[in-house]
Amino acid sequence: MTEPLVTIGIPTFDRPEGLRRTLGNLCAQTYRHIEIVVSDNASPGSAVRDVVDEFAANDARVSYQRHPENIGAMRNFSSLVLRARGEFFMWAADDDRWEPFFVERCVQRLVADPGLAVCQMEAQYEVDGKILFPFFFEGSPFNSYSSRSPVDRVKHLLRHVYGNLVYGVFRREALFHDGKPVTEWIGRTLNEIPMQILLASWGNIRVIPEIGLYKSAPRTVCEQAQWEQVGGRLPYWRGWRNYLTDCRSLHQYHKMVMHENFAAIDALGLDSRTAGRLRTFAAYCLFKHECLLALRWKPVGPEAPRPTAAKPVAQN
Repeated sequence: MTEPLVTIGIPTFDRPEGLRRTLGNLCAQTYRHIEIVVSDNASPGSAVRDVVDEFAANDARVSYQRHPENIGAMRNFSSLVLRARGEFFMWAADDDRWEPFFVERCVQRLVADPGLAVCQMEAQYEVDGKILFPFFFEGSPFNSYSSRSPVDRVKHLLRHVYGNLVYGVFRREALFHDGKPVTEWIGRTLNEIPMQILLASWGNIRVIPEIGLYKSAPRTVCEQAQWEQVGGRLPYWRGWRNYLTDCRSLHQYHKMVMHENFAAIDALGLDSRTAGRLRTFAAYCLFKHECLLALRWKPVGPEAPRPTAAKPVAQN
């Protein structure tokens, strides 16, 4: 029996060294039936192309596309979905790394359960791709939750938004809604919730409780992601002088995200009463999140178990 093809799309812009590490990780995946497409968003110079050509010379699964002008991050993401040939698809950031079994284990779950829209593994953050940040679970609400109700799935997603879901392995057909990539519902805020609303309406979401992804991010992003799950006092602090300005910016951002979420909910084609209730619930979840951010505090959650595996950063 032929293994299903997985298309791995790498949106990139002028980060050749990060891209080199990414390609090295992906070419070494234990799941071999993959195609890797690098989409260059009009990087200056030839450094990005040179890195791709280096890998493509030794691995026919690697290919390159270049946009003649910068089309923006989300259109670059969408272009990869439109080009994909695989039954399954994943985006890969050009500064992350993965355990060699990442694709294989996600595909196993997707094949075993046709009702899954996406499968992800737990991620451990790396501060700027160099130092491992202390691990904390983010995907626990999706370890086993399943529902046949699209509305219930969307409500569960709104309660437990998981940002790193974007870098899971998707059933490619779940990445389209009304004939368009779900990324086209992501607006100016670049917030991933509208896309995830559409995914949750398509099917269930699964996160394997084992580290498979190492996500590169600035320390402040790592600390806020940890705070979101663990609770307590948000460590990043810019002083009282900036506090009111930050709160105003926070409110404007969440207001924009709310309207983007409403657009995704309206696209689900629900009856007006159900859609109205779902919009109200989405607004409540977002307002609660905004208030906790403004307070810079949230209740401390229960102590989580230790991860299944966490390996040190590989030396280049």
